[in-house]
Amino acid sequence: MTSYERASPIAIAAIRAGALALVASLYLLGLGNGSLWDNSEPTYGEVVKEMFRLHDWISLHYNYAPWYIHPPLWAWAAGAASIVFGLNEFSLRLPSAVFGVLGVIATYAAGRRLYGEAAGIVSGLALATSLEYIVLARLAILDTTLIFFMTLATLWGYFALRDGDRRAFWIAIAGAALGTMTKGPVAFVVPVMVLAAWYLIERIWLGRTEVARLPWLAGIIVFVLLGGWWFALQATLHGAPFVQEYLGRSTFSRYLTPFENQPGPFYYYIPILLLGFFPYVAFLPKAIKEAWRERSGDAVFLLCAAGAPFAFFSSAQTKLPNYIAIIFPAISILVGGLVGRAIERNDLRTLRGALLMLPLTLVLLTIGIVIYVQTQRLGEIAQLLPPLNLLGWVVVPAALLTFALTITLRRAWIAPLGLTLMMAGVVGVLVLAILPGLESRKPMKAMAHHIQSLWRPGDKIAITGVHGGFSLLFYTDAGPIYFLRTETERANADALLKGDARVYALIVPYEYADLRARKIPVRILERQPTMWLITNR
Repeated sequence: MTSYERASPIAIAAIRAGALALVASLYLLGLGNGSLWDNSEPTYGEVVKEMFRLHDWISLHYNYAPWYIHPPLWAWAAGAASIVFGLNEFSLRLPSAVFGVLGVIATYAAGRRLYGEAAGIVSGLALATSLEYIVLARLAILDTTLIFFMTLATLWGYFALRDGDRRAFWIAIAGAALGTMTKGPVAFVVPVMVLAAWYLIERIWLGRTEVARLPWLAGIIVFVLLGGWWFALQATLHGAPFVQEYLGRSTFSRYLTPFENQPGPFYYYIPILLLGFFPYVAFLPKAIKEAWRERSGDAVFLLCAAGAPFAFFSSAQTKLPNYIAIIFPAISILVGGLVGRAIERNDLRTLRGALLMLPLTLVLLTIGIVIYVQTQRLGEIAQLLPPLNLLGWVVVPAALLTFALTITLRRAWIAPLGLTLMMAGVVGVLVLAILPGLESRKPMKAMAHHIQSLWRPGDKIAITGVHGGFSLLFYTDAGPIYFLRTETERANADALLKGDARVYALIVPYEYADLRARKIPVRILERQPTMWLITNR
């Protein structure tokens, strides 16, 4: 009997509580520090701000125009946090942290139900400490909210089908509906795709018994009422513009064509997965191999839950790094099952190779990042590499120490504990040492405050070729701003700057000489390396 099997219920409860506290600290430490990151954070933040300014929490707005990109559930959560803590960076990021913790709890619960207590704890920690999930849980974006609800829809949908568990069925229905209220049809399309793939494999390939009977009609009715009312209301209020923009451009067109110039090759998500699921990605190949060899119902389902969305999003024409994070709970449970069994048996051989791969993985990733930065001539990002070297001084020694202690003391549980503490150190270095130094490279908030200090009723704000700039809208409180980026929009710049209203404009430095050459009366208020603030008065 291993030391884990001899652990008392009190000891296991203490492990759970300690793990939960550590996970919460990963996401909450310094959460409100630092200005919002262009482009997504200030975009979502502005949507929340305009809910208050326009007193409209049903129809979302951005730049004081209707915004049909996403449903409102995340914005409602951020709005509720803003009522309590004020409209600031902490309030906007808090829903991501809270739903990030809930996603970890759900993954732990599912892993425990599938493979036992040890596997559940490791599954939760694998998700909680994965690099991309930490980032998503600390940003004012809706991904961890979506991941949580899709985890309920997919995993509890499986429990309902496998066991005839009606409680799990209603949890899955609620997850699908609330996920739909977070990001639309993807929240039920992907879980249905996963469950359908599993069912077909179980029935056709493996020839197993039918799934349990469940109250499907009642479930569909509840799903439509809970997850569909807002869409019906928006279609009624706004008609064709909502239907065309949301269902056409923002939903189906994302899959069929690159949305906002965000394409990528078919293999786009392979390096994203290697980096985003670090450090537990080192265990993933063996976990997949074991699941394939086992081919039990649970293993087949987890392979479907990871493989079907991976193929689905790899086939999409629009690709973003955060899309693939929805498979992280499934692969976390795959890894949790592998490592959990190793802990219960104190099987060091299962862990040895993966632990040795961690420093090598980090070195390869670092080389890849450096080569990419140099070949793409990303000078500004290249300036960030020296402070990021600090992370190497955390990860490499911690990985080697974890390996040494696991093998020397012959205790398999040291491996997940060491990796968890290593990632806690990574977060500490990022929050306390690296991110504060990056604020000097994010001048938009200071520029916005400069404009706000001078702004008078009737003044206008514009932004031309400056990258990002969405923070300018959020951090000023002067109504809509003029985005003058396309050729058509820039044709209006002369008329705007020559008009009667005082205009504050953010431009890239080379545009100043061009404006002067066109005899537009402008003067410089503030200079930053990548942007200048000018005015026509």
